[in-house]
Amino acid sequence: MNKRRIILQQASKLFFQFGIHHITMDDIANSCGISKKTIYISFQNKDDLVSHTLKLEAEKLKDYLKEISAHSKNALEELYHFFEYINSVSTSITPNFNIELKKYHSQNYIELFKYKTHIIMPFVIANIENGKREGYYKSDLNAKDICESFDNIFAMLLNYDYSSNSGTYKNAIIFLNSLFLYRLVSVKGLETLDLFKKN
Repeated sequence: MNKRRIILQQASKLFFQFGIHHITMDDIANSCGISKKTIYISFQNKDDLVSHTLKLEAEKLKDYLKEISAHSKNALEELYHFFEYINSVSTSITPNFNIELKKYHSQNYIELFKYKTHIIMPFVIANIENGKREGYYKSDLNAKDICESFDNIFAMLLNYDYSSNSGTYKNAIIFLNSLFLYRLVSVKGLETLDLFKKN
């Protein structure tokens, strides 16, 4: 693995765990076992590093979506695995990350929402249409409308200050994703979803 990717992975890990503002370039260099000068060979500054860590996470997400699409037996299984991934990522990120990204790295914050718009939304909309055809989701769903409603609520969760209780943030994300799944499923889908949870 090249040094650039090691730097990105370690920076991402530290930013997600502790937030962006209190992690210094020295912290990242020490975590990678390199000098701070080595980081500046690949990245102009901290903002540039944040930008590239988000791009790395977006690429990892795209790869994961391709993987679950290829291996899932139906739309419900695909979306169930997607939400497992989102829950895992969301609950491993300190709420301070989103707050500090918006406050100190506003352009990167905008880019993050572009990734969501261009990667996640098309995936979920296509999934809902497939699920309707397969009979796992309610036939009268408007995929675009329900995704936009979910997106608006999710954005409110991300922008709320959870600094006093990160557990509330994690529980809220898991609850919202579960609520969305149950809003979609038909009777056939509900039976299948219950089987997923038991297994």
